[in-house]
Amino acid sequence: MPARFAVEGVLPQRSFAPSTKEEIGEILREANSREWSIVPFGAGIHQHIGNLIPRYHAALSLEKLNQIPEYEPQDLVVKVESGCRLADLQDRLARDRLYLPIDPDGFEQATVGGIVATNTSGPLRFAQGTIRDYLIGISLVQPDGKWTKFGSRVVKNVTGYDMCKLYIGSFGTLGVLVDFFFKLKPIPPFSKTVAFVLKGLDEARVGLERLIHSPLTPVALELVNPEGTRLFNEQRPWVKDSDHYLFLVRFMDLEKAVDWQVEQLQEMWKELFIQGVSLSSPSEQEQIWRLLREDAPWLKSSGAPKVKLKINCGSSRMVDCIRRLESYGKERSSAVLVKAHAGSGIIRAYYDYDPSPAAIQQLTDHIRAFRIHLRPARGTVILESAPANLKKSIDVWGYEYKDKSLMQSIRNQFDPHKILNPGRYIV
Repeated sequence: MPARFAVEGVLPQRSFAPSTKEEIGEILREANSREWSIVPFGAGIHQHIGNLIPRYHAALSLEKLNQIPEYEPQDLVVKVESGCRLADLQDRLARDRLYLPIDPDGFEQATVGGIVATNTSGPLRFAQGTIRDYLIGISLVQPDGKWTKFGSRVVKNVTGYDMCKLYIGSFGTLGVLVDFFFKLKPIPPFSKTVAFVLKGLDEARVGLERLIHSPLTPVALELVNPEGTRLFNEQRPWVKDSDHYLFLVRFMDLEKAVDWQVEQLQEMWKELFIQGVSLSSPSEQEQIWRLLREDAPWLKSSGAPKVKLKINCGSSRMVDCIRRLESYGKERSSAVLVKAHAGSGIIRAYYDYDPSPAAIQQLTDHIRAFRIHLRPARGTVILESAPANLKKSIDVWGYEYKDKSLMQSIRNQFDPHKILNPGRYIV
């Protein structure tokens, strides 16, 4: 069995690679009759997300469903199969100066189906949104083997419930996704990135407030803590002083409009930063934003195993949450790397993993307390990447809001035998 189908170190008993929706339906019908558990597989980039799988009989690879069956550039709409890599799709669209405006982790390898299933996103989500903002049609094979579709290639096609949205971020628990219709956007003609070395963390709060209430329209706002700034400088010495917080702002528009916005921002923030670096070179910007969107450099930064937390706290609570994360790191005498979608209030924190029972208990206590702290604001703390021993000690999602019962009832109706990704998602 190919090792690439392993989930948390567990290999399936068998694997399938169907090339049609009819073949997928046959596999799922057999899985129901034999009580197999099935894990849909794209590139496997995000299979580390989720609880440990209690049983794993078969991997269902969508690698053969990798085409772009329909594409009309003048209509700004494309139909793409689930196993198509995002990078391949973007390369095809770029010939017509179009793109799907998302930049998730695993950009080069991730498949479109995997991105829809996990609803992963990157720095561009601040202005461009996530995959759910571009999905207008979907077809899938339900757990009972029946094929169904929702939406279409027409942008305005929804009356009543938009069923397409139900499957976004469902982690393969409601059906095997086959293909999608997406609306597209033209690639902006010019891009510039400005990196500000801030005087302190409070300046990040002040700067973000000013920027959000200004007429400026950045597409991405990223905040990195001093440990993260040092990681940046290891890749290339971008800034002189790596012991400070780094705020990165990206603009994409006509060149004159971008230059004007950069000038306005520098004036607006002039007393908040000690150094500003402006970059317009496409290669330099790509290097920066690759580091910001990808997890791998952060997870491998010290050579030791890492634990990754994803905190959704809202932009108004971001600074306080970063302080909480760093305070816990100091208690453990272990540095924490932090990168945050500052405008969206989503933080990613990376700790070195200590496998001792006392350290695991300390970390799980920290996560539970953090979840309680954020509950009044419906915030979440997700254990996105961690060794199996830690996942055995705590639910990785920690989702305890009222709509969980609704999610459970939908799951029970769609997949009563729990054959798709059992035990790994919230329900």
